[in-house]
Amino acid sequence: MLEKQHIQYFKNLVGGEDFFTDLAHLNAYCYDATKERHLPSGVIFPKNEQEISQILKYCNEHRIIVVPRGAGS
Repeated sequence: MLEKQHIQYFKNLVGGEDFFTDLAHLNAYCYDATKERHLPSGVIFPKNEQEISQILKYCNEHRIIVVPRGAGS
């Protein structure tokens, strides 16, 4: 589970419309083509390379695990 300070950072960075912690979004992104399922703490939709870079830097500094997902295969 993400701490409130991290949630606020991501919402400020990408906007509330591109960061989700609700169960519907978490369930939609908890799997890929394998049978393994792991509920994420949040789902972020960065809009550009700069946001990706800032997200990865922040997560690295705060030791937050990042699992990138493309088409889900």
